[in-house]
Formats: sequence, structure tokens, C-alpha cells
Amino acid sequence: MIRIPKAASLAFALALSGSAVFVLIYGSLGLNGFGAFTASYLGLTVLMMMVFGSFRDFRFSALDVPFLVLIVCAGASFANNPVHADLREFVLLMLAASAYFAGRFLAKEDLSVLRATSFWTSAAVVCAGAVLTVPYLISDSQRGALGRPFVLGFDSATTAFSTSLGICVIVLLSSGNNWRAWTRYVSVAMIGISTAVFAASMVRFSLLAIMACAVLCALVSKHRRRFASGLLGLLVASTGLGLIARSTNADLYLRYTIEGTSSSSIGSAGIFPPSHAASRNPGATTPRCEKVNTRNSVAIRKQLMSDALDLIPRAGLFGSGFMSFGELGCFEGMSPHNDLAQIIIEFGWIGGIAFCLLITLIPLSLAKAARTDDDMLFPFLLNAFMIMLSMIYGQIGRDLPLFLAFGLAVSVLSGNHASATAREYLKMPSRSDHGNSAANRKVESFL
Repeated sequence: MIRIPKAASLAFALALSGSAVFVLIYGSLGLNGFGAFTASYLGLTVLMMMVFGSFRDFRFSALDVPFLVLIVCAGASFANNPVHADLREFVLLMLAASAYFAGRFLAKEDLSVLRATSFWTSAAVVCAGAVLTVPYLISDSQRGALGRPFVLGFDSATTAFSTSLGICVIVLLSSGNNWRAWTRYVSVAMIGISTAVFAASMVRFSLLAIMACAVLCALVSKHRRRFASGLLGLLVASTGLGLIARSTNADLYLRYTIEGTSSSSIGSAGIFPPSHAASRNPGATTPRCEKVNTRNSVAIRKQLMSDALDLIPRAGLFGSGFMSFGELGCFEGMSPHNDLAQIIIEFGWIGGIAFCLLITLIPLSLAKAARTDDDMLFPFLLNAFMIMLSMIYGQIGRDLPLFLAFGLAVSVLSGNHASATAREYLKMPSRSDHGNSAANRKVESFL
């Protein structure tokens, strides 16, 4: 292996923003996707992290155990259930799992390089996405079209761009105090404008998750509390401005959110055009499924979670098989959009317990470390953000960034524990007692 932190960091950043990059590439070429390129892109980023990362100080951690148990449960599910997934989904699942091991090759001492590279890569994607979205918003407004804009032919484009926006905000929250003033002001302006654009595009949970990260930063880091509170105020104001700009759409989404809680019908209009309506499974003939508005993304999401709650008690030890939910639920080919529910249903109860341990122990361990070590704030906020997204947008085979964040977290936590042990043995003060090292200040200074 050749240790080149900048190369490993670039691969890390490209993997985190992979969905947005695919939208830009495929949309520009007029394609809906190209499986071979997607697999090659993701595989190359994982390989680069392994080749150019650092495995010299690898230490097995107790936090590795839940992930390994999850892998075993997935294997048992494949062995005991019929095949429901095609080759493409299987490859994506393997790449997502391998991302955890790639994250384990990223060293704590390279976090400053990782933050800087992640910010500039994600900022480039966000700027391109926001600029491309504006003409679609104007066109939809002139035509009176409802729902989110289909940027470059993708209805989920702005959601993908908002994930990259979240990475920018997380980097700014975790290291913005060390930046030059003009860079910080320009970054804040970019974040404010982009947030307004994506809010006008009816992006919802991603923006709420970004705001939640600002709240978590204020709670965990005392000396960043003022900056985090100010940035939270900017995010709230920008979101409000975006919603006001498309108030008719905002009102429609609000009414659809409560659709189904009363006996009255909102109307025949839908958030999605007819060509993008969800398809019901042929065997889904229950009255509850048949009454769902298949063009209302909010109603569809509610039905998916209802189906998941019905299936979880019947999952058993090995689940029903990867991608089986799309055959058992109301809507054909759809996942529950919640990683925890999908893992329990498809990989079994033990796999669900292992994943629960991952999404609880890792952020709790990082939060404790981040209180005394500024370097740990970035992986803490990144993991919190990815976990929140996985609870509302999650598809286990498509969540490579989530497992990459898990791998990074376990790597820096095991490295942090080893450093603390060495400092205690040698009676040396921790780096956080004296602020960032000169090397870190040099890397952050170009920001």
C-alpha cells in the first residue's frame, strides 16, 4: 500500500457525494443510469481508500463486532431464502459492505485533509446542482407545475445535492473557526443560497437533518456553540425563504403529509406526474393499500412503514431475503426507505439487533470523544447525518456512504483510544489540551 492521504481523501469525498455526481454525469448525457459505470466508480473509490489509506495502525475494535455479525446474518439470509435481487443490487450491496473496510483504512491524523477535501468536492457539487436547479424552478413556476423539479430528468436530484450540502455544513461546523474570514463568509453565503434553492425544490428531511447536525454541534462543542447557533438560524431562514417562494407547493406537501388521517380526500392532483406514479404489487389488494394516492410521496412513505411494521414480527432469525420487501409490501420493487426496518425484515432479527448497535454505539462513542477532542467532531456529525438519512431515505444496498462513515468512525475511535493509552503511559498531554497541531493548522489554513 502507498500512503497518500490526499488521494484517499479525494476518494472518500467522491464516495460520499456519489449520488449527486451520478445525477450530474448521467443527466448531462441524457441517461437514466449505466450500471457498469456506477459499479466502477464506487469500486474505484473504495479501492483508492484501501490503497492510499493507512493500515499500519489498524487495531481490531469491539465496534467491529456488530458489523461482522451483520455480515454473517446477511450471508445466512442469502443461504436460506430464494434470490429476490438482481445482479446489480447484489453488487451494490457488496460495495456498500466493502466501504466499511475502506473507512477502516482512514487514519485519525489525516482528518484535517479529509475535511478540506470533502468540503471543496462537495461544494463544487452543490454549486453545480443549485445552478442547474434554478432554471427548472423558474420553468415549473411559469407552467404552474406542482411537486419537486425533475432536474436533468431525475426527481431525486435535489435530494442528492442536499446530501452534499450537508457534508459542506458538517465540515464548516467542525472546522470553520480555523478558516480565513473571506472563505468562511463565502461558504456561509453559498450554503444559505443553496439551502433556499433546495427548500424551494421541496427537499424536506435532508434539510431537517442538516439543521439537526447544527443543533448537535452546539450541544457537544461549547466553543463552537455560537457559530453553530448562527448557522442554524441561517438554515432556518433560508429554508423559510425557499418555501415562501413556492408557497403553493409547500401547502400541497403540508396537506399531503396529513392525508389519510381524516376521511376527507384532498384531491386527485399528485406530487408526481402520472408517468412516475408508484406501481402496486398484484397481490396487494387490502383496502388500506388500494386507497393510497400513488402519486403522493408522503402517503407512499407512510404505507411503506406500515407494511414494514406488519412484516417485522414475522421476519424470523434469517429474514425473508435481500430485496424481498419489494414483493411483500404494497408497492412493487420498493424498499421501506428505512435501513433498520429493511435489515430486520430481509436479514432477520439478529441482523437488526447488530445494526441497532452500530447506529447507537458509534455516535454515542463519538459524542463522548468530541467533547474533549475537536478532531472527533467531524466523524460524529457525519455519522449522525448519515444515520438520520438512512432512517427516511435508506436502501441498504445504496447506502455506501453510511457504511463508509461507520468505518471511518471505528478507525478514528480505535486510533483515539490507542493515542490516549500511549499518552497516559508516557504522561503526555493530549493534543486537544493545546489546540490543533501545527500540521493541522497548515492544512486548514488554505481554507
